[in-house]
Amino acid sequence: MTSFRDVEFVEADFSGAKFRGVDFTNVTITDAWIRHVHISGHIDQLSVNGVDVAEYVERTLNERHPERLLLAASDVAGLRSAWQGIEEFAQATLDIAMKLPPERFIESVDGEWTYRETLRHLIYATDRWITGPVLSEAAPFHRIGMPNPPVDAVPSGLFDLDMSPSVDEVVGARRSRMDRVSDLLDQIDQSELERVVESPNGGATTVLNCLHVVFREEWWHNQYANRDLEVLASR
Repeated sequence: MTSFRDVEFVEADFSGAKFRGVDFTNVTITDAWIRHVHISGHIDQLSVNGVDVAEYVERTLNERHPERLLLAASDVAGLRSAWQGIEEFAQATLDIAMKLPPERFIESVDGEWTYRETLRHLIYATDRWITGPVLSEAAPFHRIGMPNPPVDAVPSGLFDLDMSPSVDEVVGARRSRMDRVSDLLDQIDQSELERVVESPNGGATTVLNCLHVVFREEWWHNQYANRDLEVLASR
């Protein structure tokens, strides 16, 4: 990631610019013209003209998408219900994608991930947070998976990022990873949720937090996928 830490931009024109995969922690913007700006991502303590709008954003999202509250469940029954919901909306999105011409599966909208790349990333996310830390598999990552950019920190040979897998290959690998989560939730109990495991981000975390991360990944990327599939369907 290119670093602009502590850089000050004065009289800078960012109109039409795109920021993707960026870290805006502790950023201060003053005397700015902010019009027709679209922001998506993890938002916490975002103050606009002295008003913290992050809580409003979360509340509005939960009102529009009540299933988001279920995704934060902390008991076994709630987690199982949440995963059932994920299975349902993920399948509905896949059904939409499979009805489009095959070339749409690998077509990008506005430089975002294609639907195939989205599925490959969800395979990676499951391996990173479940297959490795929770299930303790020695070689957790499927080569078809796709990590977040930049990938220069990923060990060489771990993923085949240049491969062009078929739809069946991607969907099959994706199904196998989803089945691992399903099997885990079928067998898990409350004490297992509290088990401390090594965090992929460093330090320690719990099995419950690992599941929550995967749930959030599933929900957000499903939102992005449906947004782009709607555009692709209109082409």
